[in-house]
Amino acid sequence: MNKDVIEVTGILRPSDYVTAQFLNLRPRPGYKVVGVIILAAVLWAGWHSFSQGDIEVLDYLFVAAILFLIVNFAVYLPWKTRRIYRQQKALQRELTYRFDDSGVFASNENGQSTTPWGDYLKWKQNDHMILIYLSDCMYQMIPKMMFDRSEDFDKLLELVRSNIKHRES
Repeated sequence: MNKDVIEVTGILRPSDYVTAQFLNLRPRPGYKVVGVIILAAVLWAGWHSFSQGDIEVLDYLFVAAILFLIVNFAVYLPWKTRRIYRQQKALQRELTYRFDDSGVFASNENGQSTTPWGDYLKWKQNDHMILIYLSDCMYQMIPKMMFDRSEDFDKLLELVRSNIKHRES
């Protein structure tokens, strides 16, 4: 067995799944800039229409679209994620991850899997977790809270950096 094995065990919480959803949705830096510019232009146009008293049907649709986005991301997405967590019992079981030079081993009472590093496409990270992607829409989440020592999380981060070349910012 490799001497540089990192092993963690824990139960993923509903908040971990919500955090993973938002991290997964986080756009690349280039898209962020374009999105902020578009959002600023749309908000300015909306403010200008309302301040001029020139309110038309499209202005109401604009406000409805903004409210829909706010409710969708701030209320519905977290609620739906937590609901799925409550429904799917396998998500609530203790999980063990083992990381080494050959790949990622994951197991719980339902089964186990071993995935070589070469099967991973990309990865993302924030202050709370790392997502490692098997495809554009399928990932494994590794929350920082599963690690007793931050040094082990840092070692995992180095392992991910050296084995999965494409990083999504």
